[in-house]
This record gives sequence, structure tokens and C-alpha cells, in this order.
Amino acid sequence: GFPLMELAGRLGKSCKLYGIDPWANANIRANKKIKNYGLSNVEIINSSAEQIPFDDHSIDLIVSNLGINNFENPSLVFKECYRVLKPNGKLVLTTNLNGHWKEFYNIFEATLRQLGKDKIAEQLTAHQEHRGTVHSIIKLFTDNGFKVRRHFEESFDMKFLDGSAFLNHYFVKLGWLESWKNLLPEAETVEIFTALELNLNAYALRSGGLTLTVPMAYMEGEKEKYN
Repeated sequence: GFPLMELAGRLGKSCKLYGIDPWANANIRANKKIKNYGLSNVEIINSSAEQIPFDDHSIDLIVSNLGINNFENPSLVFKECYRVLKPNGKLVLTTNLNGHWKEFYNIFEATLRQLGKDKIAEQLTAHQEHRGTVHSIIKLFTDNGFKVRRHFEESFDMKFLDGSAFLNHYFVKLGWLESWKNLLPEAETVEIFTALELNLNAYALRSGGLTLTVPMAYMEGEKEKYN
């Protein structure tokens, strides 16, 4: 809830802000933050952006921070955002781009091929494709009634001591580890992850650590007309 709390603090009592998330534990934590920060203009709603619980043309601004990658049908989310936004309302988002942690995925794929698991390597490649490019994200905006007013890209590095530190990091275990394991036959998971960790550690030893690239995009779209 960081962007939500920050916006609420900056805007004060000039408006009402809502945080929408289907993850109950995250909402519990967000509500604790609201209380600790002394905010009176924020409400947390346990729901999904695929079904936004607001009337048509009722919202001025929608902000999504690293959320669009988490939906199987992002076009449906864009349609919902269009529906609830007022004319000339804005949809602003940040998102990871294709190429996220490319160093890790290259080593993961090489490990799978090293073990003779070419079919799983192909599934891993497909798994990465859910992250868009700037062009594909702009197309999501324009296909769903938005004009992109501005956008820009930047990239930063995430650094870890080695592969063991990376695979045991809380953030990695929370957001990624399970999705990688779901690509693998259960009986082969230990073998694959043991080899992957060894290869990541060998790479880190040669390279002075494990540095992973994180390409990002900021997009700002405006609702221009009614469908």
C-alpha cells in the first residue's frame, strides 16, 4: 500500500482514496498502516481490478504499481478501469518489462538444458512472456479507449551475494518461487533447484555477486470518450 498511503498523505482531505486488492493479508497490513499513519481519507476494499466495485464514470484517477503483470487477462482490467473512470480520468501504472531478471532466467534455462529438460526450458520461456514490452502495454491502453499521454522507461539493478541469498530472500519466496516450482514435475524439483543454486553461485563467484536487471516502464493514459 505504499503508493496509496503516499498519495493519501499528499492529497490530505481533498478527496477519498481506495485501495483494492484480493490478497486478504495485504489488506490487513494496509489497514494497520492507515491507523498508524492517522489517515481518515483511505478505505481498503477486498476485491480484484477485474471487478472494480464502483459505479460507471465515478473515479478521477487509478494508480497501479507493478500490478498489471499479475492478471491473466489484463485487457479486462483496462476495460474495468475505463468503465469507472470519469471522462478525461487518468490511468497511471508502473510495470516490469520483458527482460526482468534476465540473468537469472538465462541461468535457469541453461540449467534445465544441462539436465536434459528441454521441454521445461521452453515452458520457462513462455512463463517470461507474460511481461509486456512498451509497445504491447501502449496497445493495451489504446485498444481499451485510452490515449497514452506520456511514458518512459528506466532500468535498475538488484544485487545479491549469490544464488543462495537470492533463492532464500523473503521477497523472492513470496512472489516468485512458487510460480517457478509450478513449472516443474514435483519429483524433479529438488534436483533442478539444487543444480540451479549451484550454477547461480558459480556465476556469482565469477562475477563478484549476482546482479539482476530490472527494466521498468511508467505509463500515463487518459480516458477520452465513452464507448
